[in-house]
Amino acid sequence: MVWDIFGEIERMNRELNFFNRNFFGKSNKHLLGFSKGKGLQTSQFRTPLCDIKETDDKILAKIELPGVEKKDIELNITDDRIEVKVEKKERQEIKEKDSYMCFERTDSFFRRISLPAEVKSENTIDTYENGVLKIEAPKKQVGHKKSKRIDIK
Repeated sequence: MVWDIFGEIERMNRELNFFNRNFFGKSNKHLLGFSKGKGLQTSQFRTPLCDIKETDDKILAKIELPGVEKKDIELNITDDRIEVKVEKKERQEIKEKDSYMCFERTDSFFRRISLPAEVKSENTIDTYENGVLKIEAPKKQVGHKKSKRIDIK
């Protein structure tokens, strides 16, 4: 008996098509990518665009976060960097007569941005509007260090 590899590939293709039709249904054929116990998992986040500008007295940062809600953003500012973390979770359940499907999607990212100068992190002003996070942080003023003359005895 000779094994027919092309016949085997055709048989597997028929079985996969049968599985797709019966499991996903006609309207859900395009859904693939199930992970064990989690349902459908996809990620559509890209690294957000970021623009940093330095003026004489402040640092201005603009970070694009399209499609993100304010509640999903965690912002931390230290004297020399900005850290932005976003985690967005969605869950969809489909209950039908003889079937149940649960789709979960988690999109997340973390970005640490070094600043060109030290800032007063406690005095920053941030706004989030139309998918753009704007941060304005006043720079620490580096003044001339005062010196005191000491007489040697």
